[in-house]
Amino acid sequence: MKIQIYTDNVSANHILYYALARLYGKNSVCFINANEILNGALSKDVDLFVMPGGASRYKADKLNGAANRMIKHYVEQGGRYFGICAGAYMGCNVTKWAQGLPHEIITENELSFFSGAAIGPIEAFGRGDNYNQTDAYLVTLECQGKSVASLYLGGCVFLPDIADGDEANNHEKSDELSGYKVLASFADLPDKPAAIVSGRYGQGRWLLCSTHPEYDNEAVELLDFNVIGNQYEHFSRLPNDADLRLELLESLLVNLDLPS
Repeated sequence: MKIQIYTDNVSANHILYYALARLYGKNSVCFINANEILNGALSKDVDLFVMPGGASRYKADKLNGAANRMIKHYVEQGGRYFGICAGAYMGCNVTKWAQGLPHEIITENELSFFSGAAIGPIEAFGRGDNYNQTDAYLVTLECQGKSVASLYLGGCVFLPDIADGDEANNHEKSDELSGYKVLASFADLPDKPAAIVSGRYGQGRWLLCSTHPEYDNEAVELLDFNVIGNQYEHFSRLPNDADLRLELLESLLVNLDLPS
């Protein structure tokens, strides 16, 4: 197994590393930066490329152009792209962050696996009062007929490009017609908009997840600090009975047909 997590040297994604390592072993997971991608490290023997959370504009600044073309070529030739939060925004045609507010960001994305917009943050879960993320918030996803808890940190809803005569919330289209499949929706929101979507690109597969499935109860507990100037204090405000597990992450990797 060979899993690569993109690093921009800004966002700390060690929690994602440990989650994947618990599922597949530490020897199967490594970090990869933009320079390494440009030098050919994202090769066909890589089983999974993960674009993690953080602020997507930092990732895009290093990847736009040749590196993003290499990521798309990797997927087109049979690779797997897993975008989480910021990585999910990057996998959509357009990012629309904090529309109409002082921290608005509206930008087109080069990867564009999902034909539509990533719109966030979701006001019911967090405010768009900065360019980066919201405080941690526990949400409920409706996934394969089950209710699943997941951690929200400023993710998006996925709004597909709609042809004339189509309904904006029609999630019942087949993969053949829509080019994507809704794997989970936000159970706490009206009309239950898409929270996780997946599809194919060339011979490969992509999956975009608005929330952070790499966070389980242990990860949250390790973010509970008693220090001066604790910038992670918002994690301690999560419900004490939170039931965060790695089963959601594992099921998403199964959906990507990751080798066992």
